[in-house]
Amino acid sequence: MEKLFIIKYLTIFILFIFISHNFYAQNELFVYRFLGEPYLEINDSIKPVTKGSIIDKNTILTMNMNDDIQVINEKGDIFHLVSTGDFSHNDLLKIPMIKNTNSYVKKYFTYIWKEFTNNVVTRHNKSGVVYRGDDIVLMSHPADSIKIYYPEINFEWKAIKDKTKEYYFILKNLDSGEITKIGTLSTSLSLFVDGTILKEGDNYEWTITETKYPNFNKTTFYSFKLLNTSEFDAMEQELEGITKFLKNIGLSKNEIREAICLDYNICF
Repeated sequence: MEKLFIIKYLTIFILFIFISHNFYAQNELFVYRFLGEPYLEINDSIKPVTKGSIIDKNTILTMNMNDDIQVINEKGDIFHLVSTGDFSHNDLLKIPMIKNTNSYVKKYFTYIWKEFTNNVVTRHNKSGVVYRGDDIVLMSHPADSIKIYYPEINFEWKAIKDKTKEYYFILKNLDSGEITKIGTLSTSLSLFVDGTILKEGDNYEWTITETKYPNFNKTTFYSFKLLNTSEFDAMEQELEGITKFLKNIGLSKNEIREAICLDYNICF
């Protein structure tokens, strides 16, 4: 009887911990956009605000004169703060949300919140060279797993210090099975979407290696989908809704396209 009580007590305790953790995780806020130099105090540690900074119950946000910040929650709601002072997580939740009734915009910011959540532990510095075992990941643009609607794609990658030999650009068409290899001393390469190497509607993977014949099973590839006109037109209503909202919260035309490309993986 005593053992049964202990087991029941432990089960309730574990369930309570799980629910509490899940509650706080769902109530985390992430910085979407900021101006100025706001900073965060986390357990006596001071950190500058960056895009994707997490704000939870242990965080104090300090806003200086002319600072401006927008944070999002897991429902895709946006809180906009321009006041000076120190603000707790609860203080931010009391700020009136930016009104939005567009389902596409909600979907957009919910997606961004999930991406920020997934990247808390796995986030790496995309501006540097990433090492995964013996594999050197040099690719920087286009990013991984995106959809593109451009007439020309500029591939860019990071340089290896003191390298004098060629890099090898390798492109795989996942629909046709065609593989293109190009050797170059440069760290960029442009290809036109003209139906020769790059074709509208097809799916691709690309990588940069130091050898003509890498082991594909041990090589990291970035993937992208080239949208055709009908596929892009099908997204028009969604993209127009997102674009209009981002314009209303202060983003310029170029900033909007960059934001949708970086945050939503649709580049046009």
